[in-house]
Amino acid sequence: MIIGRPARARSVPPPARGADPAAPCRARRTGRALARGLLVGLLLGAVCWTAVGPAGADGAGTKGLALEVTVNTRPGLGALRPGIRTGAAVVKTYRLTNRSGADLYAIRVVDPALPGALIRCPGGRDRVARLTGLRSVRCTATGRARPGTWVGDAVAAGRQPYLRATVRARARSGYAGVGAGLALAQTARVTGPGRAEVRYTVTNTGNRPVHRVRVADPALAPARVVCAGGGPVVAGIAPGATAVCRADVRRAPGTYVGRGRADGTDGLRTLGPGGAAVAPPRLAAQASARFTLPGAQSHTPPPPRSSSAAVPPVGRDRDQAGLLPPGAFDVPPEVLDVPPGDPGLAPGVAAVPPGPVDVPPGAAPVPPAAALLAAVPPPPGIAAPGVVPPGAARPPGARQPQALPEPRPQARPRATPRRPLLSRFVREDHTPTGLGMLTALFLVLLPAAVAAAVLGSRRH
Repeated sequence: MIIGRPARARSVPPPARGADPAAPCRARRTGRALARGLLVGLLLGAVCWTAVGPAGADGAGTKGLALEVTVNTRPGLGALRPGIRTGAAVVKTYRLTNRSGADLYAIRVVDPALPGALIRCPGGRDRVARLTGLRSVRCTATGRARPGTWVGDAVAAGRQPYLRATVRARARSGYAGVGAGLALAQTARVTGPGRAEVRYTVTNTGNRPVHRVRVADPALAPARVVCAGGGPVVAGIAPGATAVCRADVRRAPGTYVGRGRADGTDGLRTLGPGGAAVAPPRLAAQASARFTLPGAQSHTPPPPRSSSAAVPPVGRDRDQAGLLPPGAFDVPPEVLDVPPGDPGLAPGVAAVPPGPVDVPPGAAPVPPAAALLAAVPPPPGIAAPGVVPPGAARPPGARQPQALPEPRPQARPRATPRRPLLSRFVREDHTPTGLGMLTALFLVLLPAAVAAAVLGSRRH
């Protein structure tokens, strides 16, 4: 049996005067409640964080890339109305967001709704080299608005090397290119002395109607331009339609240049690059035309022809009228070369030769028909004009017949002498002809050929 030392009794300090003996228990309970509240708050925060987004920084996937597109600060398809004026600036912004925890590389954006535009990303490049997790960047593209509606899906694609996959994101966007346009053509047509008609053809080249189109030409004032409504203003022109106006110009003869001008408005308020509304502009077109106005032309009528010179006299009447020399129609039988007393002709009638008739010098040539009429006497009882029949008394003042000049002897053609045979080989200047040269060569070469043949036969 072991006998130990008796244990000392622990002395408890007496509570302070006025203190609550249950205070320590209440403090312990308060600490536990606070810890439970903090734990519940952390759990609720975690639940709310996971409900905000599908991706977190602690994961990676192929759907972590997001794309948002704005057109002139309007998201998506907000630029379709009211539209962007044709030819104005179109600014597109592409916001790329990496919702995953893994980095993305070489992200490129392609937008078919803005053809020909170059997309620029941070750093001035056409792609995003690296997009870290839970970060975002912006790329922009600028172009000119084209007429019509341009809507398409912009596609952003990048690489995720951890998963060896390609991540993609799509966003639909577009705009409408609206606006009217004016084109003017001017032509001029001369309608008379000092007058011309100027025509103005106005065409709407846009895709919206144009209103209150006024046509004027200050260069041709005070000529008044008249359109379909009776004045210089066209109420409206539909897209692709044409209106014609005219002006009647009356000026002094000379060259003029018309300078037509047409202006109107389409009344459309469109979207600017910064998203603000743009007031409709004043549409205008110009054209010119050059024309020459002739003067009045004086027409002088030709002088009337006298009746005395209507038909010239023929035959002996011409001789009597003094148009032919005396005796031009009196042809002797010797000239006609007809033997006297030809049985085929009447007495005193000479035959007309088939060739031309020799006429004395200074006389006009006599046609064969006139010579035949002059040579053939008229039938009995009928006298030719200016000829007194035999036995009849010559009227006073009649002209006496004149003697015919003697015919000139006709020169016979000289007979060409025959050329001698030697002239075919030698000319008159003792130079050989072509035939002479060939003959000489033949005479030289023939003996040589014969000698060569004989020598060749002897050798064999």
